Amino acid sequence: MLIQSRELGVTRRELSAPVTAGQVIGGEVLGRFVISLTQGLYMVVGTAVLFGVNWGDPLATGLVVASFAGVSAAAAMVLGSLMDNANAAGGLGIGLGLVVAGLGGSMLPIELFPSSLTVVSALTPHRWAYEAYAEIQRRGGGVADVLPQLGVLVAMTALLLPLGAWLLQRSLSRAM
Repeated sequence: MLIQSRELGVTRRELSAPVTAGQVIGGEVLGRFVISLTQGLYMVVGTAVLFGVNWGDPLATGLVVASFAGVSAAAAMVLGSLMDNANAAGGLGIGLGLVVAGLGGSMLPIELFPSSLTVVSALTPHRWAYEAYAEIQRRGGGVADVLPQLGVLVAMTALLLPLGAWLLQRSLSRAM
């Protein structure tokens, strides 16, 4: 969507309004965050209602969903700013998402990973969300119990978001 808004000139028109580039970039980030947060909450509520999944402490679960949504929004900004073709970005995003999810324990429990892969999985946001959900669901953990995982997810967002904003700013200035 970020690429399409650049291609269609939406971003150029936004920048011609009485707003700063930072406000435009902030709006782009907020849009991606809301989409990711909505998808995450939809999955939590949907599985709870349809399949009776007990997600444990609602506040802790909501914070994990929100933290993961932050990482997702920041990663989308990076990918969308680096790519020029929306179809290629969509394919790459899905492919990278599946690989990172697999490495993070979303397809096979981390407990079954060999030790070398366990180290690699610690670089993925999925791993930290997996550990947080395991703490909440399996051990009845609350917010205090998942603070380390939330901290890592927030740190990942804090690293990726400025990079994505800088890359978007750079791509917008080249397009002008």
